[in-house]
Amino acid sequence: MNTELQTPLTWVQIVMDLVVHSLLFIFTAYIVYLSFSHSAFLFAWHPALLTIGYTVFMSEAILSFSENNLLTRNRSFQWRVRFHWIMQTIGGVLSTAGFIAILAHKFVNDKHHFHTYHAIVGLITFILTALVGVGGVWTKYSYNLRQYLRPVLAKLIHGALGSILYFLAVITMILGLYSNFFVRSSFSSARGIGIFILIITATYVLIKPLTSCLMRFRSAPMRVSSL
Repeated sequence: MNTELQTPLTWVQIVMDLVVHSLLFIFTAYIVYLSFSHSAFLFAWHPALLTIGYTVFMSEAILSFSENNLLTRNRSFQWRVRFHWIMQTIGGVLSTAGFIAILAHKFVNDKHHFHTYHAIVGLITFILTALVGVGGVWTKYSYNLRQYLRPVLAKLIHGALGSILYFLAVITMILGLYSNFFVRSSFSSARGIGIFILIITATYVLIKPLTSCLMRFRSAPMRVSSL
């Protein structure tokens, strides 16, 4: 348990946290349902696994450091760090599997790839996911590697790139709502609802890392001058 004193959450904060988690679950469940009920088997794993990987596991990984997250707020910092990298690892594995699934689907059906905005932004997002994962390992052992890069800068870079990664993942999913798969499989207003959910939840998820990055950015010059 976390031994640090924390300000009790207000009912508004509790409701917001519950609503955001509910919206993430609803969006993910709907995409998984569409994937396996309206598409080819191999292709189905692409939207399903990537949505689960980013919307569920990577969202929870980021939210693990939020004081408003009911799931982790009473845990110790060390527990939250462990939970963070476990969630990120699972999310990374799922996203890799989903990426391989679409490559295999395109190859088997002799289709072109990386010619739509969704595919191009998705490729950039996938590459950045690997880079952020490497940065996460560096950050975890940043004290041991301090002769190469100061820990405060390692954490700042990791947090900034992680925020950019999540933003790109959301953009990729929004572009996916314009794909032929989603248009022909869902009801008419599903796209608008999906975009609304993604924007609301992404704003909530990114508040903590962006605030932390800003604080570290402001304190970094002070730490440098004190060396």
